[in-house]
Amino acid sequence: MAGVDISIDEYDVEDLLKTSLLIPDLVVDGIHFGRGDAYYNENTSIQLKHKTVQVKCWRIVEQNLEEIGEESNNFYSCETYIVQWKSITDNFRFNTDDVLSKQENNIYFYWRGEGAVKGYSPLPESIEKENPPVERIVQWSEPPAFLQLFSGTLIVHSGKQNSLSDDPHLYILRGEMDKELHLYEVELKKESLRSRTSFVLHFSKEKGSIIWHGSKSSSHYKNSIKKTTEKVFGKNITEIDEGFESEKFTEAFKGDSSDYFVHPVEKVIDYTPRLFYFNKIIGKFSTAEIECSHKSSYLTTFPFLQSHLYTAEQPAIFLLDDNDEIWVWYGWERDEDDEFKSECFVVAINYAKQKSKRIKQLVRIHKVIAGFEPNNFTNLFPVWKKREDIAQLQEKDGVLPSVNPIIEMISYEDVAKA
Repeated sequence: MAGVDISIDEYDVEDLLKTSLLIPDLVVDGIHFGRGDAYYNENTSIQLKHKTVQVKCWRIVEQNLEEIGEESNNFYSCETYIVQWKSITDNFRFNTDDVLSKQENNIYFYWRGEGAVKGYSPLPESIEKENPPVERIVQWSEPPAFLQLFSGTLIVHSGKQNSLSDDPHLYILRGEMDKELHLYEVELKKESLRSRTSFVLHFSKEKGSIIWHGSKSSSHYKNSIKKTTEKVFGKNITEIDEGFESEKFTEAFKGDSSDYFVHPVEKVIDYTPRLFYFNKIIGKFSTAEIECSHKSSYLTTFPFLQSHLYTAEQPAIFLLDDNDEIWVWYGWERDEDDEFKSECFVVAINYAKQKSKRIKQLVRIHKVIAGFEPNNFTNLFPVWKKREDIAQLQEKDGVLPSVNPIIEMISYEDVAKA
């Protein structure tokens, strides 16, 4: 999370518009693992190359550890796992073959599914005595170094192990780099579909899969999901496009009469959305950019999660930049600091003006209230669960959804004239 102080007096948003160059880097005991394979230190011209020696997985069952073998790439959202990563690090002088030093590493990842019971489970006694480094991670926010251990085959099913039914199962693609591709199961309903990416509908009985490509899914995502589907489920695959769904695909949703959100035909998705957290924690207005956990040089369709908004310290205000649409999201705890809200509004307006000049398009600014998010906002996230509890809390406080959420429309032509 990169912090930026904003001068409200000057309404300067240039720092916000600058693209962050930060890339994921897992640091354990002072060692930089980067994405898991290499790391280059520009200051010292030293390059670290990491070679995986062994990966072992255990599932935690009632405080006991159950080692899993061949199915170690299959995780379940209501389970907790421990993954051991043994590697050797070669320390090189950049652009030479001279190995300055070698080091053996032994790291444990403690992975918890989104539906797993929270709490601490111990490592095996023999390992605990060694006091090894342990990295605690959660579903949807895994670092690349963890994802690369599975070479593009990690799949997370809903529920607990051995609980999968014979019904079809729907999975969304995550990740952009081949070794980091992974699949998460999502609820089998039409509103789970997202036009911006591709999904796998797997039929376990037939051992076959249908890949559904959204109308805005990039060629990179289309190729990536085919690669990982073949690795995980096999090559019995049929590919279909949004708007041309087969009868078999439609029937799998069991008469679901709802529909998924459809993007306007003219909208081009050739960018990665950005998210900023507005706050006054340090006593003056500042912003913190939220970074995607698996950020890469590729475009990332869904870099952010609903939890980024709902776990932030309240009262919270976020700005989500979806290129030609700017969303200002307001949390649920009242903030009597009207000056802070005004500052957020001014920054959003100026951000939109500068964005409109850059992309030479009309930019709309929307106001979003926690608990009342519209579909065209929730579809900017890979999954979204309606927070009825927050909606009820808002209603008790007299907060209601906006009848017209568009609070400003900014034309780059008007900005240029100003």
